[in-house]
Formats: sequence, C-alpha cells, structure tokens
Amino acid sequence: MKKLQAPIVLILLLVTFTIESYAQKVITLKEAISLAQDNNTDLANAKLDLLIAQTQVSQAYSENLLPTLKLTSSYTRTFLKPVINIFGENIEFGSDNSISNKITLAEPIPVLGTPVFQGIRIAEYYEKLNEENLNSVSSNVIQQVTAAYYNVLFSKEVLEVNMEAMQNASDNYKVVEAQYNGGIATEFDFLRAKVNMENIAPSIDAAETNLKVSKLNLQQLIGMDGTQSIDVVGNLIYDSTEVYGSTDSLINNIVMNNVAVRQLQISNKINQELISVQEKSYLPELAVFGLYELTSSENDNTRIGDYQFFNSLSGGISLSWDLNLFRNSYEVQIKEIQARQTLETLQDTKRKLRTQAVSVILNMDDAKQRIITQKENVKLAERSLQLANYSFIDGVATQIDVLNSELTLSQTKLNYLQAIYDYLIAKSQLEELLAK
Repeated sequence: MKKLQAPIVLILLLVTFTIESYAQKVITLKEAISLAQDNNTDLANAKLDLLIAQTQVSQAYSENLLPTLKLTSSYTRTFLKPVINIFGENIEFGSDNSISNKITLAEPIPVLGTPVFQGIRIAEYYEKLNEENLNSVSSNVIQQVTAAYYNVLFSKEVLEVNMEAMQNASDNYKVVEAQYNGGIATEFDFLRAKVNMENIAPSIDAAETNLKVSKLNLQQLIGMDGTQSIDVVGNLIYDSTEVYGSTDSLINNIVMNNVAVRQLQISNKINQELISVQEKSYLPELAVFGLYELTSSENDNTRIGDYQFFNSLSGGISLSWDLNLFRNSYEVQIKEIQARQTLETLQDTKRKLRTQAVSVILNMDDAKQRIITQKENVKLAERSLQLANYSFIDGVATQIDVLNSELTLSQTKLNYLQAIYDYLIAKSQLEELLAK
C-alpha cells in the first residue's frame, strides 16, 4: 500500500500543475500591448471614428466634384378646367391627365462664392485629425498597459523581498531559540525575534493583495475577463545604456511635435478654411445645369397606351446670391473668434507640455540617481546583516543589531525596487510624449 502512495501523490501533483498551467495565461509586455490594441474599447472607437472620417472624404469629393443628378416624376389630374367664353360658346382649355418626367443635372462652378475645394480640404483635415486622435489613444493605451505591466512586476518583487525578510527572520528566530533553550540568549531576545518574524506576515499579506489587484488592473486594460488568471514575464530592470538625447532637444521635440500639438494645428487649419467659406458667402454661387423633360397631356377618352409623349432638352447657368449680408458678417466673426480660441489653446498646450516634459525628465534623472545609490546600499546592507549574524553567534553583537540589519536590508531592497519602478514609469510617460 505504501508503494502505491508515492506514484498517486506524484500523479495528483502533475494533474494539479497541469490544471493551474492551463488556467493561467503567461504574457510578455509585447503580448499585453497587442491584446490591448485588439480589445481596448477606446482604441476601437478611435478606429471607427477614423473610418467615418475617411468615408466623409469620399462623400465630400462626391458632393463637390460630381454633378447632381435628379429624377422627378409627377402625375396631375385636372378636376376643373379653365373655361373661356368665345362668341357665346364655352371652351375648355387643358387636359384631364398630365404626366411629367424630368431629369435635372447640375454642377457647381468653383468660382466666386461656391466653396467646392474648401469643402474637400475640410473633410481631408478632419480625416487627419482623426488619424492623430487614433495615434493619441494608441500611445495612451500603450503607456497605461506598460505601467500596469510594470506594476505587476513591482508587486511580485515586493512580495519576494517580504518573503526573503520572513526567511531571514525565521532563520534568526531558530538561532535565538536554540540559544535561548541552551541558556545563552535571554527571554527578551527570544520574544523579540519571534515578534519580529510574526510582524512580517501582514506585509506579506498586503503584498499578495497588491499583486492580485495589479493583475486585475492589467487584465481590464488588455480586455480579459476575470475567469482566467494571468502572470507576467520578466523583472524590473534598469538599462543604463538607454539614451534619449539632451534635455533641451527632448523638450523642444515634445513641444513642437506632440500629438496634442499636431491636433490643434490641424484644427487651426480647419478654422481657416471655415473662415474662407464664410467670407465667400458674400459672393454669388454659380452652377451649370441641364434639363431633360418628357411630358404628356391627354384626356380621359385616350387610352394610356395611346398617350403621346413630348421631350425637350435645355441647359443654362444659374446664379444664387444670399443677400442677408449682416448675418454672414456675424458668421465670419464667430469663426474668427473660434480660430483665436484654438490658437490660445495651442499656446497653452505647449506650455503645459513643456512643464510635463521637464517634470518627467527630472523624475527619470532622480530615479537614475536613486538606482545607483540604492544598488550599492543593498550590497552594504547584505554584508551588514551577514556580519551581524556572525557577531551575534559569537556573542559580540546583540539581537537588536541583527533585527536592525534585517530591517535595513528589507527597506533598502524595497527602495531599490521603487527607484527602478519609478524610472520605468517615467520612461513610459516620456515615450508617450514623444509618440509619433
């Protein structure tokens, strides 16, 4: 019976591992971004907005360059005909039934007040505006997913640091317990070591909770539901070889080429075209037209099959002029004010982008310095704990020295992780600002 227990336990472990592996999806940062690009609602709506704008460009070409073709058919029944008395005799004019079919062809002439090409340019600008909006949403989604991914990595490594602290506290507790049982350590040292070990447990619980929450946040951003758990690949790593250019060049690049700036510049072009359209509304609109007409007028005593149809073809030039000039002047003023508003917003956006860029770059520089400092501090803290343990065993150091060294090591490791995390988040924000 005992011989069967080991294989059964092994099989159960393998089955459990297989089920957990199947239930958990392990993803890389690149995969997380790809999933978000496929599933994010804001990104999907931005793509649809762009599709609408592209369709409107085609519509603008059709409405402004292609002639308008219109078919009109009508049937008229005359119930009371006009009567004229001639020499005492009443004579009726007209017919009982009239049928009219008209085909009208009209084409605006792009001169004077006819805004043919302005309408097309406005539609094309709106398409570019939606392209930039898609770029903005896409870069924002990438930044959010990247930050959420790094948050999961950070939470995992914080949990590992707390687990290491628990292991160190447990090892120290065993040493103190042995010394206490042997009459070497005091009861105070024994109780202090035990309390220190148990005080780490809440930190582990909090770290586990933070890890679960960070994973749920990442799942939401990439469009996954909560039925399948996920895990991420990698560690928080600082690459000291990364170079983004000088501070001045980065700031100027962001201020001049950020997607928000590009959107406002396009909006300003749209405003200028709208002003041009309103200014041209003072002028008459010209169009050429053609008319083909097929008509028939018969009385009731004529069968439908015997109706005689007559056709005619004509053409000409039409002129329409809106003489309400006061209303047009107000429209021009409104468009000019809106254009000034856009320029004010553009200047304000550039100022805010400059401040944001400086802040992000300063945060990156600060994180770099902390990374360098804390990395060295971790080495020193590890050596300090090692010496404190040796000294305590030899009776040179006290239990307080060991506990202080353990606390210092844990805090230093957390500070190091926090510095790397802050750098990576600031880097993702800088990349969003620089996104093309």
